[in-house]
Amino acid sequence: MLQGLKNAGSLVANANKVRQQQAKLQKLLQEIRVTGTSKNGKVVVVITGEQKIIDIQIDPSIIKFVYESFLTLNDGSDKQQDNQARGQKFLAAPIIEAVDNAISKVQGEVVKKIQETGSMGDLMSMLQAAGGSGE
Repeated sequence: MLQGLKNAGSLVANANKVRQQQAKLQKLLQEIRVTGTSKNGKVVVVITGEQKIIDIQIDPSIIKFVYESFLTLNDGSDKQQDNQARGQKFLAAPIIEAVDNAISKVQGEVVKKIQETGSMGDLMSMLQAAGGSGE
């Protein structure tokens, strides 16, 4: 019975340690900010280490170009629908590029920060405590 109480106490202590490590890593991720840019430089995205988008900037010239090139036809024809679809793809492409660029950068930054702060051991401990291999 005493062994069972010791094991329960150990589990509680481990759970508290994991919560502290998790809070530390969460704070680290929240502090990271990375900027991604589309290939044409017309879209800029800012994301956190948690990969949450916090800002998107779209150059007005690209919106004007899409509007003038693809969306001004308004006759209900198939050509209008095709133009709208092309316009949406044209506008979506640099947004996707900027987001992909930001995600790629932030993943590298997260690894770098975890290594710099010595949090890699915390991360491995959390994974092991959660039932992962940590390897």
